[in-house]
Amino acid sequence: MATPETLNEHQPATALSEHHRLLIVDDDLAVRMVSRLALSKAGFGVTEASDGYTALSWLDSHKFDAILLDARMPGMDGFETCRKMRDQLNGDTVPIIMVTGQDDDESIDAAFECGATDFVAKPLNWRIICQRLNSLIGAGVVKKHLKSRSHQISSMLKTSSETMLLLDGAGVIQGTHQIERLPIGFRAQMTVGNNFFEILDEESVQLVSTAWATSQRTEECESFIVDYRQDEKQHTVQGRFVPGAEGEWLCLLQDQSALFSCEQQAFELEFKDAATGIANEKQLLSELGSRLRECRDTNTHTAIIRFSATDLRSFEATIGRGGMVKLAQAIVERLEIGLESYLTRLQAETLRPSHLIARLCDSDYVVVLSGLDSFEFIEELATLLLRRLSTSIDLDEHICGIDWTAGIADTLDAPPTTDGLLSATAYAIYSDCALPNGYRVHRYNSDLKARVHHDIEIERLLRRDIADGVLEMHYQPKFDLSDLSLIGMEALIRWNNAELGFISPAKFIPIAEKSGLIISLSHLVVEKVLDQIAAWRDEGYKSVPTSINISGIHLNTRTIVEELRAGIQQRRIPPELVELEVTESIMVDGVGKAFKNLNELRDMGIRVAIDDFGTGYSSLSYLKDLPADCLKIDRSFVQSITSDPTAEAIARAIITVGHDVNMHVIAEGVETAEELNKLAELGCDSVQGYFTGRPVSSCEFTSFFEGARLAG
Repeated sequence: MATPETLNEHQPATALSEHHRLLIVDDDLAVRMVSRLALSKAGFGVTEASDGYTALSWLDSHKFDAILLDARMPGMDGFETCRKMRDQLNGDTVPIIMVTGQDDDESIDAAFECGATDFVAKPLNWRIICQRLNSLIGAGVVKKHLKSRSHQISSMLKTSSETMLLLDGAGVIQGTHQIERLPIGFRAQMTVGNNFFEILDEESVQLVSTAWATSQRTEECESFIVDYRQDEKQHTVQGRFVPGAEGEWLCLLQDQSALFSCEQQAFELEFKDAATGIANEKQLLSELGSRLRECRDTNTHTAIIRFSATDLRSFEATIGRGGMVKLAQAIVERLEIGLESYLTRLQAETLRPSHLIARLCDSDYVVVLSGLDSFEFIEELATLLLRRLSTSIDLDEHICGIDWTAGIADTLDAPPTTDGLLSATAYAIYSDCALPNGYRVHRYNSDLKARVHHDIEIERLLRRDIADGVLEMHYQPKFDLSDLSLIGMEALIRWNNAELGFISPAKFIPIAEKSGLIISLSHLVVEKVLDQIAAWRDEGYKSVPTSINISGIHLNTRTIVEELRAGIQQRRIPPELVELEVTESIMVDGVGKAFKNLNELRDMGIRVAIDDFGTGYSSLSYLKDLPADCLKIDRSFVQSITSDPTAEAIARAIITVGHDVNMHVIAEGVETAEELNKLAELGCDSVQGYFTGRPVSSCEFTSFFEGARLAG
């Protein structure tokens, strides 16, 4: 254990000459250093102790005006140290302020039970602490000198910033000192002969009378607070009753308006969203935790609705930071009006829930509803609020249309904890299911959680298997319709995972796009396909173009042109043997890196095909401007081409216009001879599908080089 002698080297040289001596007890060296700097700057002399035993040793040999004591320390904690200090002080009323990181009733009660004078919660606000220390030390001086009214009270007042009222046993004012320090309106009637309690307003009388009665019963100092409004300005006066001599009492008053305003500002900075004034994430977590505990005690339930905007940040470029603040305020206003309007309309027999609106982050807002007996109206409320939010906001001549998704979670289906409920809304928002009402309202349940966990597992395994290169390529042949000769093939990725078995591309490709794995997957596909083209060439098989499906994300990268050029040159592959299949939407945009990259790739000799044509923008007029060589008629038209005149007409139009702009037209998804014949009749150039050949592994595909066809 450290001794006073060993600690003394850490004390500032001027500590012993300062007016007020403080003992700081904390096991954290950094906290002690910050404390010493802050309090020394405020004019206090500071002595440090790193544990309770050292503090007691200092107290045995030195006098201190106040003690700042950490509640949580190893060994002997602050509560036990406080008890021993009170025993050692033997009735001396040195103020002991307990510093605790837990601002709850249990910690507060424990602090006062062990003899603490006051408590403060971490993180520490040194301006407030210095105010409290001055007040407590001043009050301590008052109590020590009560027996000598004249000299002793006069001496005390010289070091105190408080106003003093001298009261008799009935509360009648017998004398005043430094009355000018109180607000004018509040002090106007505080003259000798008036009863102090008759001066107060009705709201303050009960509180002050209770403190007076307690102080008379215990003969201890008892504090109270009085709020006073003057000229539309709120004043807060803090007071305490102190037993005096010969049946008289001291009422010490201090205008704490600036201090309480500072505390209010500190609270708002810590717990309020700066842009909107509603609760921020910190207050949301604290308030939600309190409500969940209350609901457990009252056997009621809590639900939260989380609204998430997908494109909110995109508006900053046009409306600026000031506009973003106004946009956030408009969003909150819509939530507040919509929520209040709906809750007002609830039936009389329905318990009106307690509610809170909070801003979780820039794009996410949360509505908390607690004290619920049922959740029957939650989805209706979420839909109503979502409809309000989805209406465009007219802001400074800019129209902001925002896409919102709502996630609902409640304490019946989700874990009844703060993190559990918020995580459940995230599960709901990022799921792929939606209500049929046209609005994106998702509700959490156990099935949804299972699906999301399954997707997470797929993502984990996909990431691993892409890195290990274990995914395989299958190839589907393409045939010329005039003589059914092999003219090419499409490379298709297949994944047979060791743990989950076969996983459809329709399942894992969207997960790859959402998780950012799509570029790595696309790299793997390109490398495997180029290797296979070179291998078939070296084995002497017929060289025909191979199509590779490229995602828009990969096509927008800066390096795709050089990657393909290097891969083709390294393997000495003619560029015309490589064909990239891209979606119609990428082609129609006509902007961005993708369109430029396609033009450069075509200049290299690589062919470009528009996949699933007719299912996207379906405009034939733009075909002449697209960097493409081939149109693929979507299987949805092919499958009904023999039975649906509309599908036949669309297929005929695609073939005709495609030929007019010198594009090769291929139909995919051919499954019957009737479909094959109809496409030949319409003049389609080539086909692929289960009727002519299913996708197979590279080993099995060699039969198509040898003349196999009509594998259906």
